[in-house]
Amino acid sequence: MLDHLHELDRTAAELAAAFDAVDPAAAVPGCPGWTIADLALHIGAGQRWSASVLLSGREQRRPEVLRTTISWADWYAGTTAALLAAIRAVDPDEPCWNFAPVDQRAGFWTRRRLHETAVHLVDAQQAADATTTGDVIPPAVAADGVDEVFEVFVPRVLERGFAPAVTRPLGVRAIDTGDAWTLTPRAEGGPPLLERGKADGEAVLSGTASDLLLCLWKRLPADRLAVDGDQQVAAAFLAERVTS
Repeated sequence: MLDHLHELDRTAAELAAAFDAVDPAAAVPGCPGWTIADLALHIGAGQRWSASVLLSGREQRRPEVLRTTISWADWYAGTTAALLAAIRAVDPDEPCWNFAPVDQRAGFWTRRRLHETAVHLVDAQQAADATTTGDVIPPAVAADGVDEVFEVFVPRVLERGFAPAVTRPLGVRAIDTGDAWTLTPRAEGGPPLLERGKADGEAVLSGTASDLLLCLWKRLPADRLAVDGDQQVAAAFLAERVTS
């Protein structure tokens, strides 16, 4: 089983190092209009907000964070230390609010902050080198991130009023980990049926777990993935919004 806390600690340390190495004014390709300073402010504020949710067990207002006067790397590392302390202070099975249509348990936040950090680590690395493809995300972490997209974000996007991304049966396969998913639209509407362990559908997308995750988060172009079956079904899915 993936150790989300260990991976969050490791990935956050890599992101802090990236903030120390990259010009704060550098543009972030994956977040148009943002600089590295904006990215650090966003994810550091998110660490503080998540910690406050964990410690209270309730929904909290997002903090209005002023620009830091210390280095972005040091400030972000401090917010991460606060989050890790909050995670360790709360049993993962303890009831706790989250924004998703899943069990309202504290353990949600360790997983969520891990994948938020992993994707933004790629953002920081792409700011330093636009050719970065995201190989920094370990396969097991990336596969769990793909699973989170399908379990948490596809339903959330629908709840927020966006068009359904899954309109035809679709399979997804991670070629390096063996993980597989099938998404099937429901006749009555609502989130698609998610089946793990198989990749069946009118189209089947395949790629490394990292490439799958970053294509779903629109950090890599869709042509990174192979398609078996109906190309139009695959293209329609990849063009829609599946994260929010």
